[in-house]
Amino acid sequence: MTNHMKTIYRSLALLSLLIVAFSCADESLDPLQFEKMKKGIIIALRGDALNKVYVQGNPIEEIFPRIATGTEKFEYEAEILADDPSVVASVDIYVIKRPSLERVFLKNIPASSFTQSSKYLRPAATISITIQEVLTKLGLPTTFPMSTPTINELLTSYKFGVGLESDLNLTDGSKVLAADIVAAGLFQSNQFYPAMILTWAVTDYCTYEDTWAGPFDATESSEFFGGYGPYTTNLTKTSTNNYSTDNFYDSGWPLSLEFTPSTSVATQTVIAKPGTVTIGANVYTYEGSGTYNQCLGTVSINMTVKRNGDTSDVLVWKLTKK
Repeated sequence: MTNHMKTIYRSLALLSLLIVAFSCADESLDPLQFEKMKKGIIIALRGDALNKVYVQGNPIEEIFPRIATGTEKFEYEAEILADDPSVVASVDIYVIKRPSLERVFLKNIPASSFTQSSKYLRPAATISITIQEVLTKLGLPTTFPMSTPTINELLTSYKFGVGLESDLNLTDGSKVLAADIVAAGLFQSNQFYPAMILTWAVTDYCTYEDTWAGPFDATESSEFFGGYGPYTTNLTKTSTNNYSTDNFYDSGWPLSLEFTPSTSVATQTVIAKPGTVTIGANVYTYEGSGTYNQCLGTVSINMTVKRNGDTSDVLVWKLTKK
């Protein structure tokens, strides 16, 4: 027996002991509601999806409404955790409709979809949900590119993601409900991370475009001097993804910006290259880095200004395209 299998066996044994311990306890001391669950029967997240959410701290999948193509899907592996996996007859998956929080039936996964292999100790299945299936159940159009009303609905009502819940139907006619896991965080180890309450993230993201030339409203939020602005600054394209302005600090100071073409929200970054201005006996140097939002046409850069080598200002320089 491998160490991995031993760990799972020991974890299942511990889970069984916890069930027994809670069976005579006050319900208020039963955050996982074991009294309502059938001997700890759950489906647990596995594979790449588990690695994304548990190890990396990232969403399993994301919907980008502004650039959605209709090929998006929410896919994950789930393993039945039970002393006897054959007691699971099927899994009902629901999508949570907002703002009513109504659970709308999405699809049924029969027990036959969960198969035994050398990959996992118990039967597991790959579950796939398409964006068309979800949009239909949410009462939204399934045309792509998405219309402005559909984009706005997803980015507002579902800004925290689309909730997906799974109930287990058992062969004796009873159920293990997603709602019974009222403190799912206590399950969240690499063995027991539940696949019964999941979220399909919705993210406001636009494909990068090298179109930052033009006038901007600029504001400053200084750690030393407070807020300032707005005032106008113009960006002029100098080369691919590179722009210059002649009015940083509302003082006519030149500044060069380099945008990184993004592949995700996290990679929407911009660098303010080092600049130098001499005024009388004082030499000012300044540079910074920050982020941009292609959808909104905004830039936010953390800048540091030094005078004769000493820090004279630390500020956030924000640009909003006019």
